[in-house]
Amino acid sequence: MKTWKYTDDIHDYIYIDNVKFGINTAYDNIFKLLEYWEKSNDIETFMRIMFYKTDHLRIKELTKDWDADVYMSLINYIMSEFIVDTENVEGEPNKTSGINIFKDSELIFASFYYDYGISLIEKKGKMTWKEFIILLNNLSITSPLGRVLELMSKPDKELTPEGIRQKRKRKLMLNEDADINKQFDMLASYLKGAKKRDK
Repeated sequence: MKTWKYTDDIHDYIYIDNVKFGINTAYDNIFKLLEYWEKSNDIETFMRIMFYKTDHLRIKELTKDWDADVYMSLINYIMSEFIVDTENVEGEPNKTSGINIFKDSELIFASFYYDYGISLIEKKGKMTWKEFIILLNNLSITSPLGRVLELMSKPDKELTPEGIRQKRKRKLMLNEDADINKQFDMLASYLKGAKKRDK
């Protein structure tokens, strides 16, 4: 996903052969994509989740003669424009490093409410993924998530016994699953690898 600029349009549609199709870039739908990707990382799953049900038949008809290369070009375009930069799989960690995108859901929810007065429940189906990531990357260090990340950044000698216990507990949690960057990298790496395999 590219860095947003003031002049950029945050839209939720693409054109395929001059036909406009809406895509579901709501933050909660992208979470769904990441969750399903571990179970079924194929083109059909990606298309079914990203495009609205009302467009599934139109998409199927329009793409019925496509080969894998054309499909992958479309998927990589959607990925780079709306989700993650597939050309920078080995890039530098961003500000969300150290966050577990699924297990930190309560911390993220509380932090959005603390910093922005935004209820993510009320924003389901409304807030785009780009908006979500911009706000997530700019949470304050006084937010619930910010305080946790601040704790993790301190050496043990500066922490109380309780702080050390909480830090170790979190490290164990993070080691159980990939953090947000690794989840993105896994998704982007698969797409890039699939493109090469299909050539």
